[in-house]
Amino acid sequence: MSLRIQQVLRRLYSQRIPPRNWQLAGHVPPTSLLFDNDAPSLDLTEDEPPPPPKKHPGAAPTPEQWRRHRESIKEAFPGGWSPTRKLSRDAMDGLRSLHAFDKDTFSCAVLADKFKISPEAVRRILRSKWEPSREKRGRLAERERRSREEWITRRRQEEKDKAAQILSEARQNDKPRTHQGSIRVKSKDKFFLK
Repeated sequence: MSLRIQQVLRRLYSQRIPPRNWQLAGHVPPTSLLFDNDAPSLDLTEDEPPPPPKKHPGAAPTPEQWRRHRESIKEAFPGGWSPTRKLSRDAMDGLRSLHAFDKDTFSCAVLADKFKISPEAVRRILRSKWEPSREKRGRLAERERRSREEWITRRRQEEKDKAAQILSEARQNDKPRTHQGSIRVKSKDKFFLK
C-alpha cells in the first residue's frame, strides 16, 4: 500500500469515535394518555367480568345427537366413506401442521382446495388423532412406495399400448402421400425424391 493510504487508514482507525446521542434535539416526546391531566378520563375497566373457565371443555354427545349425525353422514355418503383421492401419511402430517400453524388462514375449505380433496376428508384428517407406531409407519411407507411403482408401470404400459395402436392404425392406412409436391413419403419414413 502507498504511504498516503496507510496514513489515512491510521488516522481513521486510531481515533475513538464518540458515541452518538440518539435523542431528538428539541422535540419533546408525547405524553401518555394515562398521565395527561387535560385529556378526558379514560375508563379502562371492563364492562363485564370474563366468563369463568370451563372445567370440562365439552360434554360427550348425547345419543340423540350421535344418531342425527350418523344419519346425516349416511345421507351424504350412501355407499360408505370411500374417498376417490387418498393422501399419503406425510401429506396428512403436513395438512395437520398447516392447520395447527394458522387455523384462520388454513381453514378446511382452503386445505381441501390446495390438497384437492373434499372438505369432509380434511375434517376427518384433522379430527383423527391416530399415529402409527414406528414399525407400522415403515410398513405403510413401503406399501405406498410399492403402489406408486405399480401405478407408474401401469401408466407406462398404457402408453406403450396406445403407441402400438397408433402405429398399427398408421400401417393399415399406409398409402403413399406427397408432401409439397417434391417428396413422397412411404412407410418406415423412407423419403424418395420425384
